[in-house]
Amino acid sequence: TLCRQAESEVGEDLRRASAVLPGGLEVVGAYVSGDKADAERLVAETKPHLEGSFLVAAVSQGVASYFQRFSTSDAAVSTNAEPLEKGWLEREYATFRCEMRVPIGATNSAGAAQAFASLEAELPSLVFVVDVADAADETLDAEETKNAPGPGANARRPTKRKGGGKKSAKPGSGGGGDKTAMIAKPSTRRIVAGIPDASSDATRVNELIKRTENENVADGEATRIPKPVKCVASSRGRALEKRAPSVSVSVVCTENTDENASLASFAHLDALAYASRGATFGAVAANARVALGRRIDASMTSLAEFGPGKESWRLREPRCFHFRPANLPHFVSVSYLIPPGARGKACGAHEPDLGLEKTRLFYHRLFGAPTDKPALRVANAFRFDESHSSNDSSRLRDVHLIPPGLPKSHVPHGTTHCVRGSYEYYHYMQDRFDDNGWGCAYRSLQTLCSWFRLQNYVAGLPPTHREIQEVLVKIGDKPKEFHGSCSWIGAVELSYVLDELYGISCKILTVSSGYDLPSRARELARHFDLVGTPVMMGGGKLAYTLLGVQWDEKTGECAFLILDPHYTGGEDLKAIVPRWCGWKKCEDVFARDFYNLLMPIPPKGV
Repeated sequence: TLCRQAESEVGEDLRRASAVLPGGLEVVGAYVSGDKADAERLVAETKPHLEGSFLVAAVSQGVASYFQRFSTSDAAVSTNAEPLEKGWLEREYATFRCEMRVPIGATNSAGAAQAFASLEAELPSLVFVVDVADAADETLDAEETKNAPGPGANARRPTKRKGGGKKSAKPGSGGGGDKTAMIAKPSTRRIVAGIPDASSDATRVNELIKRTENENVADGEATRIPKPVKCVASSRGRALEKRAPSVSVSVVCTENTDENASLASFAHLDALAYASRGATFGAVAANARVALGRRIDASMTSLAEFGPGKESWRLREPRCFHFRPANLPHFVSVSYLIPPGARGKACGAHEPDLGLEKTRLFYHRLFGAPTDKPALRVANAFRFDESHSSNDSSRLRDVHLIPPGLPKSHVPHGTTHCVRGSYEYYHYMQDRFDDNGWGCAYRSLQTLCSWFRLQNYVAGLPPTHREIQEVLVKIGDKPKEFHGSCSWIGAVELSYVLDELYGISCKILTVSSGYDLPSRARELARHFDLVGTPVMMGGGKLAYTLLGVQWDEKTGECAFLILDPHYTGGEDLKAIVPRWCGWKKCEDVFARDFYNLLMPIPPKGV
């Protein structure tokens, strides 16, 4: 479901909506607030811009009535519609992905227009090389696989031999009495899609691509999202080469002056295409061409919106990102102008998004996404080449939720208020870095940063100890000697780092003694209910991460869910719970020292 922009013309809305869809998907209808008369008006508006049938859902008082315009008539006819069940698209369609890097010049958009026009002219003649596992080689004889070595063993593909199935033995090869077989590595079959009348074009997708191949699980999604099948665009003359080229499209750009040679810029085209599992690979090629054409148009639009002729143009490149907003059952693709290489920054990860607020707001409204929380920043982009959860290591995640869960607290009738969203557990001695005795606040900060990362507010890994110290020296809070030291930091320093690296502001609560923490229970409960970020607690020589509070308003009893960064062992849940992660009484953990409670506030807006 894509939303109309109130101030724009319906033809422009249809164009922009189509531009973000993968190949194989089209706009087929719209929602309108009102009754049949409103549906008929929208049908009339769309007729000059959209051929074929068109479905309109007229929503009045929360109830939708459906009307359809058929291609043979202008009238809006009442009809029935049922929503598709969740995961239907992934089950019935396969996803294909094609990437290109196109040189577009550097000084203005004229060179880019020429390069894109050259590529667009070649689209009808492109073919797509797809390597898929050969189903015939995916299974072995039961006798051969029965005693196959594990994944870590050296393995070769067994060779079939003539002569009644007898196998010859070589010295040291495990012949004779050794029944150990060798694992088969599946071979691949090369499909060249898009050559008319070729047999490969008639091959059907479901014959070669399984429904469960390369599946990843997206955070918060019950639906499994298969990793797209990669395909390489190629000219027909090179499609049958033994090794498929990474980019075979000849793009002409005449901006070759010495002045801009050092400013060469590239557009990164990344196109997705859906194809029914019952479709042929010829249909895959057709949908991939459509997808590439849309990405070309989107890249040109992003250049035009940034402003042709501006000096800053040469400092950015068009790059395509794919998103799965929570309210949409399919991918959408958006092209942004970002600084080259900015996506991989570990610190200052908000930089790629600067200057794109207006563009993001447009797409938030187009997709019907909330405008008070970022959903289309670079950090929100779906990662196909790694786990979508972005888990960079074996660190434990959401320790307090891992089955069988935590032992109950000492507050039997209290209400529970906990962190909302995922985090990773950072503690002493991780990453082969010895910070035992001084790095607890650094580790708590890394846990906080992991929360912002996993909620897609920022990109890049949490900062290291040295990077944290570098920031504090840079802003003038610490002397140069502080960098590379083993010096403690506290809640105030953490707030400086969050602000400097990510533009995140913080609220700080104070208590004169750790034993006075119950007096702040109401404020902490409200923080976890409305904001949901983990809280860093610093006092004396120790720092902790607070994940929640249980509070009995009648009796005043409190329990605090502590994630303790002082743990020095491995990622062993049995060793961690409940000693290092669990519900605690304030007198069991905190000292009679002054404490600061750092409460990060997620940024509002897109």
